[in-house]
Amino acid sequence: MRSSRGDGMLTTAEAARLAGGTPEMIRKWRQRGWLRVQGLDERDRPLHTADAVREAERTVRENGLKTSGVDPRKQRGRSRAFPLAA
Repeated sequence: MRSSRGDGMLTTAEAARLAGGTPEMIRKWRQRGWLRVQGLDERDRPLHTADAVREAERTVRENGLKTSGVDPRKQRGRSRAFPLAA
């Protein structure tokens, strides 16, 4: 993932693409303290480094494994745990 900015910092949308999620997910990570803001853009919007996003993703994954014992990466693409009968 390459930043659209010359300084290499990622916007919220770019950080979401890097992590394979949504901008709302990145905002939630910031709210919960898993991802810290590394800078602000010209309009005072938060910016992140790719390393910080990867570290936050690792933290979230480890927390999920500790709590549930299920790796969320292995669950991606599954719409239901139990398919409905036709």
